[in-house]
Amino acid sequence: MGILKFRCPNCSQVLQAVETLTGGPVQCPSCNHTFTAIPLADPMKSSPGTSAHSIASGLTGSLTSLTGVEKLEGFSLKELFSEVLRKHSGEELEEYFTVGTPGTTPTILQTDTSWPKPWVFFRTFIGALIVYVLFLWAWNEFGNVNLVPGLIMAGSFAVPVSTLIFFVEVNARRNVSLYQVIRLVFLGGILSLILSLILFEVTNSMKLGWLGASVAGLAEEPGKLLALLTVTGIPKYKYKLNGLLFGAAVGTGFAAFESAGYALRAGLYDTGQMTDMILERGMLSPFAHIAWTAIAGCALWRVKGAAGFSASLLQDSRFLKLFALPVVLHMLWNSPLELPFFGKYIILGLIAWIVILGLIQEGLRELRTEKAEAEEKAAKTAEI
Repeated sequence: MGILKFRCPNCSQVLQAVETLTGGPVQCPSCNHTFTAIPLADPMKSSPGTSAHSIASGLTGSLTSLTGVEKLEGFSLKELFSEVLRKHSGEELEEYFTVGTPGTTPTILQTDTSWPKPWVFFRTFIGALIVYVLFLWAWNEFGNVNLVPGLIMAGSFAVPVSTLIFFVEVNARRNVSLYQVIRLVFLGGILSLILSLILFEVTNSMKLGWLGASVAGLAEEPGKLLALLTVTGIPKYKYKLNGLLFGAAVGTGFAAFESAGYALRAGLYDTGQMTDMILERGMLSPFAHIAWTAIAGCALWRVKGAAGFSASLLQDSRFLKLFALPVVLHMLWNSPLELPFFGKYIILGLIAWIVILGLIQEGLRELRTEKAEAEEKAAKTAEI
């Protein structure tokens, strides 16, 4: 009877079991997670480049290598979203956000370091979508201009806020309050817009107009990064997942305010174009500013850690290597290159999210290391 290797999708632990367990339930002794046993591919028996999975794995590996991010191991998209369609009570939903304050932040020993299973973001999206549809119906039915501000704001914030809730849920340390998130959406959003406008003036003075719309990557990405300085000095926000969440919050504010501005501008000439603008930018928002600034935020937190911000951090190769990605993605996003069926945006968005998932994995590993150290310390204390 042969022995095969399996990888736990929850904690990435490699396990060995008899081959008869293939396709059946296996419980990981490390995290107690039960999963379906799918054996790891044997490199001696598989020929690289002959299957879609191996090609995708190779591309993912190349991307993570270029950015200095861990390659995804034992990750399951099905497991990640396994709670989305399950029934959850209203009380559970209310309690979900009562964390992050001094009295409600769990200790590291109480922290669940397995892959999160976010679901609230989907409920948020459905609720926001209903509000937007009601505004849209009322506008089409009555044509009352007083409905336009609500229509624009509901449409501009619906998808970005839902995406932000996803990042709130994957912040496994649960040490960031909803107040801090909302504060960064609004304060970080307006600061990043102002800083970006200033940097646009700088790029104009440098005569970079030949880049066309792509110059936004050089102005807006640093502008959004600088807005994150409002939280870099708070010692308890030292984790990579915190940086990912803070970046997503600033990106959400920037994306929503910018979309509202574009929708208003379009609505001055054609209300049909206004709703088209809201729909298009809403659908694309999870793949653009929110994802880019989340990566930038995590890039900064990777080198900052528990220390405060210093300008020297921006010269760290680990930061520069990762921060270059959202800048390049933004420039390509705004470039004249076009592919059918939004192909350009889908490809660039997938690249961003592959890196984000790798950063989530890094953040969880960071928490596991700290938790293991805390457990070891607690065990030694108990022996005394």
